[in-house]
Amino acid sequence: MQPRFIRVAGVVAGELPSVVPAKRNRRRASAIVLGLAAAVLASTGPAGAAPGPVNAAPVPANAASGPVSSTRAPVVNRVMSWNLHAGGEDVSAQAREVARLRPQVIGFQEACRADVKEIQSQLKRMGLTYYVAYGTVRGDRWNCGLWGGNAFGQAVLSATPIVERGNQLYSQGGTEERGYMWVRTTVNGKATWVYNTHLAQAGQRTERARQVDELTRATRSRARAVILGDFNAEPQYAELGGMWSSRFRDADPDCGRAENYPACAPTADANPRRKKFDYIWLRGITAPGGNTVVGSPHSDHDMVYAGLR
Repeated sequence: MQPRFIRVAGVVAGELPSVVPAKRNRRRASAIVLGLAAAVLASTGPAGAAPGPVNAAPVPANAASGPVSSTRAPVVNRVMSWNLHAGGEDVSAQAREVARLRPQVIGFQEACRADVKEIQSQLKRMGLTYYVAYGTVRGDRWNCGLWGGNAFGQAVLSATPIVERGNQLYSQGGTEERGYMWVRTTVNGKATWVYNTHLAQAGQRTERARQVDELTRATRSRARAVILGDFNAEPQYAELGGMWSSRFRDADPDCGRAENYPACAPTADANPRRKKFDYIWLRGITAPGGNTVVGSPHSDHDMVYAGLR
């Protein structure tokens, strides 16, 4: 398998793209463990949850695999989106990935609440303190582990206090419940509305179009807004038309409504090829350096981040 390169859209002078290995196709080890645990239970029976603008710091060349940076402060204008693969990965490794990038605000999708709490705790031990808000779409016990009490959905971590927060399910989730959440916090010294979402799966374009309509209606009054998320759709898909027409622009300057405009950086494993599903949508904000896509072996989605002005 050929190595895959980190794609930096609008590379900032002095930053060089780095090399990370392509992610392996894999089955979730956790599913195997849970299956074994269920078998044991079946045979034995039960026993008697906040200053001024700066430029985004460059990511180390070995960002996806090297040591955690000794610089502990978050980069105050950096926002990041990452789909965590629904609890099927090494949470400690995911925390180290976040610590290397040091974003001010992080939007997680496919996030198990217990995993987010553990990531938050490990980041604090590494010198990075974050406030957290959850956007639960499922609260039953079978979403994120055999023992229950582990809600599933989106989460936002912010290095500055979260002033307001909210969560809303879409009227039509598709084959799974889906929703969006929002917080008001500080990015680059400015009050900013940050939304985080995960749209319906492949083959459900009608549902995604309705979800985009509901999301853009909810953000209509926000002059300075960021939407992070896994949209399960490439930029040219018709269901994303509502995003472009609502004055949102992707942080990747090479991405527009037309396919290959000229070429969007892919962000997710998909068939028959990798695709761009993960976005940092901006309105009333610019990302002078574009966005950066950093591969990781600890999810089927890449980490995507941008420095905002």
